Amino acid sequence: MIPSITKQEKLNTPYQVKSNLASYKEIDEGNRTVKAIVNTYNYYDFDYDVLRMGAAKQSIEQRGSNTSANDKILHALFHDLTRLPGKSMNEVETVIDGKQVLYAESKLSETIDGEDTLTKYIDNIYNQHSIGFKYIQIEYIEKEGEGWNKFINSLINPEDADKIGFGWDVKEFNWYEWSTVPFGANKLTPALGVKTTNKTVLIDNIYLKLQSLVDKANRYEVKDKRKFELQYAQLKQMILELTQVEQSQKDILRHEQSLELDNTDNQQEGIDYKTLSNNY
Repeated sequence: MIPSITKQEKLNTPYQVKSNLASYKEIDEGNRTVKAIVNTYNYYDFDYDVLRMGAAKQSIEQRGSNTSANDKILHALFHDLTRLPGKSMNEVETVIDGKQVLYAESKLSETIDGEDTLTKYIDNIYNQHSIGFKYIQIEYIEKEGEGWNKFINSLINPEDADKIGFGWDVKEFNWYEWSTVPFGANKLTPALGVKTTNKTVLIDNIYLKLQSLVDKANRYEVKDKRKFELQYAQLKQMILELTQVEQSQKDILRHEQSLELDNTDNQQEGIDYKTLSNNY
């Protein structure tokens, strides 16, 4: 199996999201705080990615809760940057239960979103988390190449990588936010409430969000330029994912047409594959 995306295309991904392997969380109702593992490192995921310890180090040092940066790492709901249930108070790469993880804490606000999120955490309705980021430094590794054994031996699930035969070692990413989500997903469109591959619905959703951003810009209501830029990046990502859906559908159609042509050629050559298969 070969990758369907080049290194440069991957680096150009506007806004990547990753669901977390673990559902670990601790809730302090009195202090309105939540502690959570937001990503588990060394896990080979459905994007053939492996996030590594140290990948978020620079983001934490430059824009973590303990810095004076204006564009700090956010705590969002469903990667929706207009919905911030709390303030991220601590972000750290650490080891929990023997696994290298990305850990965060949040002080939930007394807003409607904050109250609702706290209640749903307590009721165990919310127990999943995800991160939003952009690739900065990645390395492609394949089975026949140098470093494969070291790569695969470091994984939590080496058998999955071994079946595919290649992977992306993610050594650094620009960490934007971590989100409370009701379900894990490595695509942005479902996380933002679009749970369909229907092209019309996806396009309408993108247009609505884009028009909202344009209206704000026209009214000079862009108070947080950084958040505005991230929302714009999300829209670009949604368009990219829509394109990927279309490309996937075209690839399937092309494959089916190829099979039909092969079958026609075989019939013309007088080969009865049905009979042949029955003989074996």
